[in-house]
Amino acid sequence: MTRARVGVAILLATALAPAAMAGLDQETQNESFGFPLSPGAAVISFDKFDDLGGLRVLEQVTMRLDGFIGAEVTAENDSVIPAPDFGVSIGGFMSINFDSLAAALGFDRTFLTDGSVTPSDGVQGSGTDFWDFGTVSDSGFETDSTTTGLSAFVGPGTIDANISAAGGFSVVGSTDSTMVLNNFRAEGTVSVLYEYSVVPGPGAAAFLMLGGGIGLGRRRRRSA
Repeated sequence: MTRARVGVAILLATALAPAAMAGLDQETQNESFGFPLSPGAAVISFDKFDDLGGLRVLEQVTMRLDGFIGAEVTAENDSVIPAPDFGVSIGGFMSINFDSLAAALGFDRTFLTDGSVTPSDGVQGSGTDFWDFGTVSDSGFETDSTTTGLSAFVGPGTIDANISAAGGFSVVGSTDSTMVLNNFRAEGTVSVLYEYSVVPGPGAAAFLMLGGGIGLGRRRRRSA
């Protein structure tokens, strides 16, 4: 009798162990955003985790921010000397807060010409002293996750993700220049990953207990 009870207890404990033992199930939400700069902000909402009345247990929440800032840029050398190192630099930041999760991105990148920019020709918007850089941008990603305070992510309703960004441009390689920006903007995607374990229903646990008892009974009869 003692061996039978111990065997059933082991089988039941195995059935009810967290799914992390064999890999958690996952549920992902993705939302895009975009707004003009600078600065700028956006709020996007995500559904909370549905535990299906206690049949699913949230084990971890991970948030990922993929962000971009950029603009279409032209620049002109207004100096009387050539500008072989003529270029444009972009810099800025982006941050997000999603309940207890937070992430931040920094942007810093320089784009150079081919070294052929000449002294000013006195005509704006054209000539060998003018350069169209096209889309000047920088991007990146950052993540944050938690396994604590998960009750805030469970239930009906939504949770807001608050995003803010700012940025700016500067010209390098010239003592006097004119820069024109168009469509200065921030864009990106926020992903929320819920990882959870599944709790077996009472019927499944009872079936495992019954099967364990039968197996142990058969072993006792064979040993007898």
